[in-house]
Amino acid sequence: MNLAFFAWAQWLGPKDAALPVSPKVDAPQLQLARESRPAENRAGDRCVTVGPFPTNELAVRARATLTDSGYASVPREVQTRDVDGFWVFLEAPSTEAAEKRLLDRLRRGGVVDALAVGEGNARRISLGVFSDEARAFSQSERVAKLQLLPQIEAREKDTSSIWLDLQLKSDAPPLEGQKFKAGESELEFRPCPAGEEGTDAGDAEFEAPEGEERPA
Repeated sequence: MNLAFFAWAQWLGPKDAALPVSPKVDAPQLQLARESRPAENRAGDRCVTVGPFPTNELAVRARATLTDSGYASVPREVQTRDVDGFWVFLEAPSTEAAEKRLLDRLRRGGVVDALAVGEGNARRISLGVFSDEARAFSQSERVAKLQLLPQIEAREKDTSSIWLDLQLKSDAPPLEGQKFKAGESELEFRPCPAGEEGTDAGDAEFEAPEGEERPA
């Protein structure tokens, strides 16, 4: 079976209109990732992984579809730190009077959303948090024209996602690098990380969607 066509048919192809109530997911549970890799790893076979799935429910549904199509898979949780915004700020003056003068100077210069935040050595004049880096630089340049020295700090957050590892036969078409949309998510096929093949996927426990039993 051509897995690329499978991916298109299951996640990209036209869908019927959504029903008011979704049917219960009759799918394999996302169990402890200690389970061994299910497919035979014969000479010439290769491991690919598809993801990232942002929620357990999406991963469960995709895993069920893969299983129904003859592709056993193993879930693997990946922890990452992603940029969650760009903070533009100034170091705060050492006195309350100087801080007030700086805020007045900023507002006269058109930076009306400047705000003093923090205490002690962590005191800063916040000039805004921006989701887009270009907007953060634009704000920085506006403040720099007032003969000030703004700084930009990337704010990060810890996130986790789920990837499904599966084995392909040696004569299967190359899928690595292919990307496709699945709802609001962008999924892609990659080679399995080095050292992952044939090993335990870690100790993380994945929650099954509501209505599914948890593994014992």
